[in-house]
Amino acid sequence: MSTALSPLLAPMLSSAAMRAVCDDAACLQNMLDFEAALARAEAATGVIPASAAGPVTKACKAEAFDLGALAEAATRSGNLAIPLVKALTAAVARVDAEAARYVHWGATSQDVIDTAGMLTLRAGIDALLPDLDRAIAGFAKLARRHRNTPAVARTWLQHALPMPFGLKLAEYAAALHRSRKRLQRLRRETLALQFGGAAGTLAALGDKGMPVAEKLAELLNLPLPDAPWHTHRDRIAEAASVCAILAGSCGKIARDVSLMMQTDVAEAFEPSGEGRGGSSTMPHKRNPVICEGVRLTMCSET
Repeated sequence: MSTALSPLLAPMLSSAAMRAVCDDAACLQNMLDFEAALARAEAATGVIPASAAGPVTKACKAEAFDLGALAEAATRSGNLAIPLVKALTAAVARVDAEAARYVHWGATSQDVIDTAGMLTLRAGIDALLPDLDRAIAGFAKLARRHRNTPAVARTWLQHALPMPFGLKLAEYAAALHRSRKRLQRLRRETLALQFGGAAGTLAALGDKGMPVAEKLAELLNLPLPDAPWHTHRDRIAEAASVCAILAGSCGKIARDVSLMMQTDVAEAFEPSGEGRGGSSTMPHKRNPVICEGVRLTMCSET
């Protein structure tokens, strides 16, 4: 069962900020932001009339579109961009028939889809970083507090040698900090504009292809790549890998804490509070529900 859009189950697996990023309307708006920026870039470089940019930009509002109708049409067209461009063109035509001729000028479906995906990933990183910062700061604070707290180090889940408990906590902070740096680099370098037109040559724009691409990248605040990259999915793979590494680090921490919370170990605990970690039939229990939530999130994203 998918929980991606479930108002009942999604809060268990994602933050409100991340749910807003992944909302259908937000993803559609990213596609429309590409179309609006494209019209403005082409108007600025003289590819389309300057008068066309305004009507196109004003029509690029996700709330004006029927998501259900677009989704149904996409089952026939093979992607969402085709019915969206058709609907956007019709919306612009109702206001300015001449401007409607220049909707999506020189672009192709995958330019819209991939660039919107980059915008969604960027927003997702921006939503994730504050949570990651809090986790890093929290573990660092605990590491300082417990720098002299004795604990037992384990290998193969067996007692090995004494260690300061703060060292374990510092390792958690360090692993998360490394993932933070990966996410920042990913946001800065990898999440780039995709713009190549029908066959990657921007032939429809004549000698204005590069100026339009440069202006489009500037308007969307995305890096301009050396060349269109649609058929090379290493950018997507890199984003997935960075997120997978972070998920693995979080899963390792969650497993550690759940093991330390065992009744017969009782070395560390999640925060407790009203309604958190209790049992419906056994009031003495203190279950590692946050840890389980982390692990469930990892499974749902796999």
